[in-house]
Amino acid sequence: MTPLDTQMTAFLKTSLTGKINNLPQFKGEALLPIFEAVVNSIQSIEERGNLDNGKITVVINRDGQNSLPGFDSEKQKIIGFEIIDNGVGFDDTNYDSFLTSDTTHKLEKGCKGIGRFFWLKAFDHIEVSSIYYSNGTNRKRSFRFTRRNGISNAKDSTTKSKQETTVKLIGFQEEYRKQPSAYKTTEKIAQRILEHCLSYFIANKVPIIIVKDEDESISLNNLFEKISKNITTEGIELSGEKFQISHIKLYSTYNKMHNLVFCGRSREVKSFNISNLLGTSSQFDENDSKFIYSAYISSSYLDKYVSQSRIDFEIPDKLDLLTGDFPISIDEVKLETIKRSKIFLADYLSSLLVRKKEIASNYVEKKNPTLRSVLHYCPEVYDEIDPTSSDAKVDEVLYKYKGKAEFEIRNISEKLLKTQSESVDEIKQEYKDINEKLESFQKDQLTAYILFRRMIIDLLEKKLEINKNDGKYYNENIVHDIIFPRKTSTDEINFEEHNMWLIDERLTFHSFATSDPRLCDITESESEDRPDILVFAEVDDDKIARCVSIIELKKPQKSRFEEDPTRQLYRYVRQINACRVKTTSGRMLSVNDSTRFYCYAICDLTPPVIEYAENNNFAKLKGEFGYYTYNRLLNAHTEIIDFDKIIVDVKQRHKVFFEKLGI
Repeated sequence: MTPLDTQMTAFLKTSLTGKINNLPQFKGEALLPIFEAVVNSIQSIEERGNLDNGKITVVINRDGQNSLPGFDSEKQKIIGFEIIDNGVGFDDTNYDSFLTSDTTHKLEKGCKGIGRFFWLKAFDHIEVSSIYYSNGTNRKRSFRFTRRNGISNAKDSTTKSKQETTVKLIGFQEEYRKQPSAYKTTEKIAQRILEHCLSYFIANKVPIIIVKDEDESISLNNLFEKISKNITTEGIELSGEKFQISHIKLYSTYNKMHNLVFCGRSREVKSFNISNLLGTSSQFDENDSKFIYSAYISSSYLDKYVSQSRIDFEIPDKLDLLTGDFPISIDEVKLETIKRSKIFLADYLSSLLVRKKEIASNYVEKKNPTLRSVLHYCPEVYDEIDPTSSDAKVDEVLYKYKGKAEFEIRNISEKLLKTQSESVDEIKQEYKDINEKLESFQKDQLTAYILFRRMIIDLLEKKLEINKNDGKYYNENIVHDIIFPRKTSTDEINFEEHNMWLIDERLTFHSFATSDPRLCDITESESEDRPDILVFAEVDDDKIARCVSIIELKKPQKSRFEEDPTRQLYRYVRQINACRVKTTSGRMLSVNDSTRFYCYAICDLTPPVIEYAENNNFAKLKGEFGYYTYNRLLNAHTEIIDFDKIIVDVKQRHKVFFEKLGI
């Protein structure tokens, strides 16, 4: 036979380091290696046929350097775990399986043959000591398992000791140890192991399991006994596949959110936070006790498609043309389970909804009546409001749905205009429905605007009083910025950012207005004078302003003036008459002989101000809160207005609105 005819056999080699590196990260479930070891122990006890007398002990090992008297064990870092069981152990069959990557041993149990690799993903090395039964005698097998060397220090000898296997996970790596999901306390670790293996407990296929941490010992069986009376199980069928749903009320749990847990092969595989779908992240109340809700769902269908990583399923989230071989998707199972969950929780959700409505209604009534229609037309807001929600959160949710509702109204309106209805009656009904919504939201917008005005009026009134901090009146700049922010113009700010309506509603309608400008910056003049506010209105295509308003503001209760405020105003009129005005956007405006000037001196009527008015032959305004005159040569209507008159007049103009809104 020639060399070419020689038959040869070759074996694939497996890189242990590469295998571990290719495993998915599980930082969101940092205790996964411990779960793997515990499930291995349960299966080992099942294999021995010793379930009734089986026992698993999970020992938490902490850094001994900190184990001083009185030292809080929660602050001692966890350096490793030991999992001890009295199962069948590492006999020849199981040891050979351990040595084989991706072994099919225990495939019927859903085992993927990769669990031990997760151990080395999160721990430095593993030490195994196993006493097993073989050919009429007990034997002890021990070895060390590391990334670099694989199996080392392997020993196997006879022993008279009883059957027991200890797996030590040593050197908890920092990147996993410091994850929130690694937990720090014995209680939380025990609770999490229980919840991961809950399907075993529900099926009553579990031995005694103890979690030990120094002097503390917790029985998972006792923990389960406490919650077992709070478990309700039902079966459902979807697309020919049968599922079992276990509704659980957890009164003591590591989890702060309601969740849906998909199980495969009697263990947790994938969980979803369903708080938003239930409409609350708050714990439910029952007889003065609070609980978190969990739904555990299991099925032979889920068992069949657990992924190799054991932290997901091969079943697609949604079905499409490429996934048609699957009878049902994860999302479809989730949707149906949520429906069943809401039925199970109906009484609790109903009670919770009442509390949510009270919170939202109180907020709207007392703090933001502008959002009243949102509660009526968008009941889904209650899905995002909790009894514990802050005012800021309620406000955020209501504004979010207000925007959605307004967008929907616009779309429906456009569709209505484009659609040819079958009859006049149909048109009338469609119009009535959309108009009702539209009117309601428009009322809310008006309410918001009126509420805003009330707040501005209250602010101005407060700033006209003595400052309690220093016992002095506020500077005129404070008042100025409330009416019109200084060094800005209406080309630069939004309509809502100035409040000239405080003085006269007509001032809001203008072509250009500017606050605190140097005349040399906006006109062809070289004057450094700075009128407080200039308003140009009634500008046609010829760019001539038919109306110019000039506002001069003084500090409240000011009694000393460098210049008569009316003379100051007339000087500004002459300067504007003499040249063109350049707006912020670069447009040029002019005045002519027919341009009307409206001059306002806003100040308190102190003795010097009254004297200026009388000397210049001003007439008293009705109510004696100000003075008025008309300068024929300058075509200027001039008013001296007391701050109190500003407040009284603006409140009077809004009185009916305020009364209607109860503000």
